[in-house]
Amino acid sequence: MAESRRFKLYSKLPVWLQNVSCSIAGLKMRRERFGPTFRKFLASLQESEWWSLAELKNYQDERLRFVIAYAYKNVPFYREVMDERKLIPADIRTAEDLPKLPILTKNILRDRAADLISRAIPPKKMTIGHTGGTTGKSLTLYYDKDSIPMFWAAGWRQRMRFGLALNDEYAGFAGRNVVPLNVMAPPFWRRNLPLHQTYISCHHMTQKNMPILARYLQKRKITYYVGYPSVIYLFSQYLIETGQQLPHPPKVIYNVAETLLPHQRRSMQEAFGPDCHITDQYGASEYVVNISACQMDRFHVDMEYGVSEFVPLVNMPSNVRRIVGTGLWNLAMPLIRYDIGDIATLPEDPSEECSCGRKLPMVDKIDGRIESYIITPDGRQAGRLDFLFKDSPGIEEAQLIQSELKSVTIKIVKNDKYHAKDEEKLLADLKTYLGPVIRFDLEYVDEIPRTANGKFRQIVSTLFKDQQALD
Repeated sequence: MAESRRFKLYSKLPVWLQNVSCSIAGLKMRRERFGPTFRKFLASLQESEWWSLAELKNYQDERLRFVIAYAYKNVPFYREVMDERKLIPADIRTAEDLPKLPILTKNILRDRAADLISRAIPPKKMTIGHTGGTTGKSLTLYYDKDSIPMFWAAGWRQRMRFGLALNDEYAGFAGRNVVPLNVMAPPFWRRNLPLHQTYISCHHMTQKNMPILARYLQKRKITYYVGYPSVIYLFSQYLIETGQQLPHPPKVIYNVAETLLPHQRRSMQEAFGPDCHITDQYGASEYVVNISACQMDRFHVDMEYGVSEFVPLVNMPSNVRRIVGTGLWNLAMPLIRYDIGDIATLPEDPSEECSCGRKLPMVDKIDGRIESYIITPDGRQAGRLDFLFKDSPGIEEAQLIQSELKSVTIKIVKNDKYHAKDEEKLLADLKTYLGPVIRFDLEYVDEIPRTANGKFRQIVSTLFKDQQALD
């Protein structure tokens, strides 16, 4: 309620005062994120990423033992869970012991939030945050003063692999509502001077406004972009279709919060040039896992940040797993064996090592939300269906929606390159890949709505049940 009142007040300010407001907020963020504790954590992480696997494992297990003992003593929920199972902290010595504890679901976190907060930290010393809520239900989270700089240190370890620095200018393309939705005239961005950030309002990135954004960015020397790949992709497509080039293209595109799809990567590379490095990162607002890309474009699990378990799924290949994470740094609300609801594909060879030289475990790709799968009548779970549209230049965007087992609706935003043969090919490919039993209904729309925080979901399914996910 207070947040809503503040935004109403913010919305009434002239643009220059909104920029001042964003910069005041940025000053607070800079102190909270990037102080001496951040620098200490970053230096430690930049050293430990070159450790041997045994050294990383010893460090992770030592930190895990501390978190388990702390949670048992200070967090009512974990005292209850461990007492019920007749467990004491000494029973959880390594990551391999974690399955002695139950998996923590989002529903449990939502229902038992008060019992998951540490009694050892005064509430006034905690920072309150929220998940994005791509499924429509956000979560309230609590962070201690050290977990926030550690979160940013893990992210900046990856950024620095690509030559970025804290004082580099960057543009943010994400869902924060810094430009009120009722604003119809530019500028559709706001400045955050302490963080060297230009925040682009993705809610205003329409075809009508895209030329205005392009003209603005052509005048700016911005080192890198950070944001949702679906949003940066739209801008890259506009540049390609209009034959425009930026005089100062970004050196790095740092994709976050959504799965970076192959066609999005190709579009960004074409729009921003061969010298622009396209990378992505996987993290969570719950502070339980971080998976970052190296210069070889391979994903590594950041063992120093959390314990990542990859739990087998029913009716899926053995190397496609559900991500379950245990945070090692947030003592305000420790989350142990937390089911994030996302899917990852592991390398076929578990012993494979990356040519970058790091021994941190590898992940082949992040497949996205568990509800971002189509369930077929024969029990298969099909995700990452972007390949169905990659050879159709007439399709700007597409979204598959499944609310019944034998029915899928495909919403399509088409352009003037779309023809009847594209529809025929798409229907044929859908039947080939998902089976002839499913009925496919094509619905042509002007735009596909984003979630409340501006994210694009290519697949929306209401069929998946949590209890079906885990063995």
